[in-house]
Amino acid sequence: MLSINDVNTVTPVPCAVALGTFDGVHAGHRAVIRAAVAAARSEGLASAVFTFASLPKNAFLPPEKRIEPLIAPDEKARLIESLGVDILVMLKFTRDIADIPAERFIRDVVIGRMGARRIVCGFDHRFGRGGEGGADLLISVCREEGVGVTIIPPVTLNGEKISSTLIRELIKNGRREEADLMLGRNE
Repeated sequence: MLSINDVNTVTPVPCAVALGTFDGVHAGHRAVIRAAVAAARSEGLASAVFTFASLPKNAFLPPEKRIEPLIAPDEKARLIESLGVDILVMLKFTRDIADIPAERFIRDVVIGRMGARRIVCGFDHRFGRGGEGGADLLISVCREEGVGVTIIPPVTLNGEKISSTLIRELIKNGRREEADLMLGRNE
């Protein structure tokens, strides 16, 4: 897997890109990444993941309020690679990145810099300045650009939507076995 940590060094390659923070690379995240890998294979593209080495929300919180990521960036990269991804773009989340408007992020970074021909994300993924972008904007921009979009519905376990927040809560409450199931560590 080719790993890139500076978006300015990305050479566009026709690819299917999974977008997300992917904290923990839990079962929901794996569904998004697997869909991008499957789309890439069926459409003759490279598979790619665009993510961040740190949690974006932490950039706006004082140190004492920051959220501990579920896994370290190197473990995230290892888990993503294990899913068959060809290219990993994992950036440090900075104020400059935080200030990019959502539409410009999709057009200039994901489609322009990366070469996305298909973009895959979860139904609730937010992107761009202030999290202003979501599935509706992604679909609209990609339609104009001739890029395919796949939106992955919620992944649940025992009727609960799997999320990094819920996993943190389970771990905090000593329910590690349930957390591990949601993390997909028992697959």
